Amino acid sequence: MLRFGTDGIRGRANQELTMEVAYWLGVGIALAIRPPAFAIGRDTRESGFWLSQAVGLGIASVGVDLVDCGVVPTGALSWVARSTGLPTVVISASHNPYFDNGIKVFDAGGAKVAPEVERRIERSLVAFLGGERPEFGELGSFEQRSFEEEYLSWILDRLGPISYPLRVVVDSANGAAWRLAPAMVERLGAEIVATIGDEPDGRNINAGVGATHPAHLAKVVVERHADLGLAFDGDADRLIAVSETGVIVDGDELLTLLALYLNARGALSNGAVAATVMSNLGLERVLSTHGIGVVRTDVGDRQIATALSAGSLSLGGEQSGHIIIRELGPTGDGLVTAAMLVHALEDWGGSLDRFRSCEVVRFPQVHRQVHTEARDRILSDPEFVELKRAVEVELGGDGRVVLRPSGTEPVFRILVEASDLMVAERLADQLVSAVTMVTSRLRAE
Repeated sequence: MLRFGTDGIRGRANQELTMEVAYWLGVGIALAIRPPAFAIGRDTRESGFWLSQAVGLGIASVGVDLVDCGVVPTGALSWVARSTGLPTVVISASHNPYFDNGIKVFDAGGAKVAPEVERRIERSLVAFLGGERPEFGELGSFEQRSFEEEYLSWILDRLGPISYPLRVVVDSANGAAWRLAPAMVERLGAEIVATIGDEPDGRNINAGVGATHPAHLAKVVVERHADLGLAFDGDADRLIAVSETGVIVDGDELLTLLALYLNARGALSNGAVAATVMSNLGLERVLSTHGIGVVRTDVGDRQIATALSAGSLSLGGEQSGHIIIRELGPTGDGLVTAAMLVHALEDWGGSLDRFRSCEVVRFPQVHRQVHTEARDRILSDPEFVELKRAVEVELGGDGRVVLRPSGTEPVFRILVEASDLMVAERLADQLVSAVTMVTSRLRAE
């Protein structure tokens, strides 16, 4: 059965995530939250319209009104929730291919609903697919409304236009931001010299473009002599940037830049940022020289959001470019991140290359994954634990080891970070061999 993961429910559209499943999810969502109305929006996938109709009908069938926002970025839907007080349903699979789709739910404050609410929705889905039926009454009402202009005005009101010349290429991933992202950049006062990923056809979302495929953007930035490239993903909750020489700048580097920008203005609360265990050790090294700490979390934007709230922090993010600026919303919003980025770049003469030459340190990271049915037993194996300790001793303060059983597939994931790439590769290979040996031994028992 489909379940909520780190970023909502995901599945193959019309195979796992069928219209029937979407309808009953809509019913379950409405009954779990019971508001007077929901807002709903989607990205540009061909299945998005139909799934939003199915979820919407489920919501309306138990008497809850529906406001359809059409194609709109996820961050904008979070803002809709915050500005209207309505919980919001997002139909999107973010950076996944077009044939996938997903459903996530924001509460009236614009944050993902609590895990216990997601569990209630899951239990309702099981019950309804098993034949149970809710008590139907009058149908809720339906309204179509665009919040695009209000959302853009809010961003400009909060951050204002830039005061220096900037030539920008925008890559919207053929996704939800294909209209809004260029419009926002222009209204900030930058010159758009080219746009890519702005011809969605329902099947080309994230296809060779966007935050997960920034190489094409890098090429265009260099060809058009632009100062900056901005790449969003399918639902525009992520941002990856490109420097004037075509260097791809990930979420760790953007987090560093924004932390320094906010800190210089006394707006970085409690002198720290939140980052996941996957973020590069270089992030800590650079920020520590400025007296800024890093609070590490498990993987996922929900974990980042939780850390921000618990520590009263103002900024956090992931390597993927999913960044949360808490003062401007409780979830990732690529357009908001982009708007703050162009302001922060003014401190560096509009040059990401200049910033990177002064404030970026990268430790080589080696990622490995091992297919194993014993993924959840590896970390408790005494021999493996002993090897892990030996690796950590060898690395000392110049590296890290992150070991994670996958939560969705029979895979054990290994990250080794070291100041020397060859050392990282050697230690990663040792850990892979150990996982394989433990798997074989457990299989034989």
